[in-house]
Amino acid sequence: MAYERGDLAAARRRLQAGLPLCRQLSDTQALATGLATLAWIRQAEGNQAGARRAMDEAERSGPSPTAVGLLNLVPAQRARLALAQGDIAAAARWAQQQRLSADSEPAYTGERDLLVLARLLLAQDQPNQALRLLGQLSALADSQDRTGSIIEIAALRALALAAAGDRAAAAQDLARTLALAAPQGYVRVFADEGPPIAALLSQVAAAHRDGQPAARQVPLGYLAALLRLSAPASQAPAVPGLVEPLTARELEVLHMLAAGAPNRRIADDLVVTLDTVKKHVTHVLGKLGATNRTEAVTRARQLGLIS
Repeated sequence: MAYERGDLAAARRRLQAGLPLCRQLSDTQALATGLATLAWIRQAEGNQAGARRAMDEAERSGPSPTAVGLLNLVPAQRARLALAQGDIAAAARWAQQQRLSADSEPAYTGERDLLVLARLLLAQDQPNQALRLLGQLSALADSQDRTGSIIEIAALRALALAAAGDRAAAAQDLARTLALAAPQGYVRVFADEGPPIAALLSQVAAAHRDGQPAARQVPLGYLAALLRLSAPASQAPAVPGLVEPLTARELEVLHMLAAGAPNRRIADDLVVTLDTVKKHVTHVLGKLGATNRTEAVTRARQLGLIS
């Protein structure tokens, strides 16, 4: 839960406490799940080699590779990590070994595998096949009222719609999904999809700014945080023309300024004081070399910091 909510430090602390205890158990499922989670924490931190090492250990420590998906999540997680790191061939080999296809019968026990397959189909530029598969998985998750699955499937469906060329429908679908996900703090289910979801999030932010109903249901602070997390590469390097790099919080404030939010709303959404918001705004203006909000937003768009 800490990982899903984006609190990587808390997730790591719990793993540091729990993994040594798991190593004392004869049941290896908990250990394998913990190590796989550690892999995703490292991936989110930009440590790809460390992520692979943790996933390797999870595979060695976990149940038999022949165990069904509910009992052994590691093979699917390994394939998903390979996709996240750009190794499409490795994920394709895994799917072939599992005899998975877009026509595979959806079932709760095999949902993890099929969601990775959907990601593979998107990576292979087969969005229509991914949409067909995701439609079947969505119907099953809806019938069983499994909110976490509904959110993940819907996020992937939005990516598939965008890849198929229907970006307007994709942004609307994603906005509705974000409104469902925000109250429980779902973060990594979106952020882990990387640049493709970042582009759609920018569309939702633009729709929010334009007052579109679906987008306005998404809390602005939540949307800004997702934009920051899904495209960390935009923050790390120095941006030519920028006096000083913006911090993560300043980028969130910048996105909210671009959406036209007043200081009071920014303070409420970020759960900080009004004085803190004023300081952030002052820093944003200073770093962008702007004298007012409008000039800052225009400058940020010119520099590619926001869409």
